[in-house]
Amino acid sequence: MEFLKNKGFSDEQINLLLSVYDKEIIETFLLNKDNVVEVIDYLKEYGIKDIPKLMIERIDIFYLPYKVIDELFSHYEKDSVIATLDYDASIFDEMI
Repeated sequence: MEFLKNKGFSDEQINLLLSVYDKEIIETFLLNKDNVVEVIDYLKEYGIKDIPKLMIERIDIFYLPYKVIDELFSHYEKDSVIATLDYDASIFDEMI
């Protein structure tokens, strides 16, 4: 999980991720590291501010290819997506 530090995650945020998700989910997450990094970069560029919070709430988002996320986001106003995801990640379910 050290690679997350390069993406702005603190030790506390990484430890929280490790405590929230079970071993199998973390293993899958690590196997998809390259995709996770692409999604983090995409979300940062898009304007999502609290990526660690989003990951803690919805790690499954980071398994999707960023192009799929981009397609989902394209159906909504950008500022609305940013504000909503920063406030409540459960809105992602409605976007799918």
